[in-house]
Amino acid sequence: MALPNLLIVGAAKSGTTSLHNYLNQHPSVFMCSPKEPHFLINKEIGEQRIPKGVLNIEDYKFLFKEASNMKYRGESSVMYLSFPEFAIKNINKYLSKEVKIIIMLRNPVERAYSGYQHVKRYNLMESLSFEKALDQSENRYHNTSNMTPASRYLELGMYFEQVKKFIEEFDSVYVIIYDDYINDFSSEIDNIFKFLDVDAFKVNAEEKHMVGGWEWKNEWIKSLMMKKTPFKTVVKFLLPFKSLRKSIMVNLQKGNTNKIEKINPETEKWLKEYYKSDIEKLSLLLDKDLNNWTR
Repeated sequence: MALPNLLIVGAAKSGTTSLHNYLNQHPSVFMCSPKEPHFLINKEIGEQRIPKGVLNIEDYKFLFKEASNMKYRGESSVMYLSFPEFAIKNINKYLSKEVKIIIMLRNPVERAYSGYQHVKRYNLMESLSFEKALDQSENRYHNTSNMTPASRYLELGMYFEQVKKFIEEFDSVYVIIYDDYINDFSSEIDNIFKFLDVDAFKVNAEEKHMVGGWEWKNEWIKSLMMKKTPFKTVVKFLLPFKSLRKSIMVNLQKGNTNKIEKINPETEKWLKEYYKSDIEKLSLLLDKDLNNWTR
């Protein structure tokens, strides 16, 4: 069957894009493109919420048709973790019970701020300050049918129940802590390959993916870069080579962005208190002290 048997289910902004691309280098692993089809939750959360979301089983199978003979066929839809009730139900419906699950977790305070900056960069609907976005995130999400679930900045970091449900349901779940992944990349990659029971493999980690730390200088430039406009259609016609268009866009981006400011210390303090109890329970669940995330 041309369906995945490997899922990176989240959390968003925890290194999933880089891992997706590094795993794809392994000769026994195929990771689909686009990276995040979100087929297993799209219909349940709202069909307008995920850009390029896959909605039917035939289109989902098509993503993996070239890899039917590979040991692993994988995808990395990062919102699966935050909607375990839908994701788990549909994993059991469409995929094998022996599917391998990888979960990546980042300090939820850092994750919330990074997630906000990411949505602010790539989604025209995000124009609030971080503090206002935190305050309105759940109401805004539930009352706006096409609001991305990535805007649920607080909820996405409540890991304990999310992780617990996946661990209880599946036998093969591997949890990666972002700090370990960044600080000792080689060891963590080796551990992942052992979890997958594939040969050790040296990945090329030179290429960076979804590099953050920047914001648009103004909303007009952001809108020009993000929206589908007649200008873009003309540019595509005049410059048919995708690599050249990408190079021009990268240079335009470099000249029209600023480095983001650090999180407000008072907001950071509030978030640490908000997540403290959940992190304590997560530490016990994973048998790993994560309490430094709120110190």
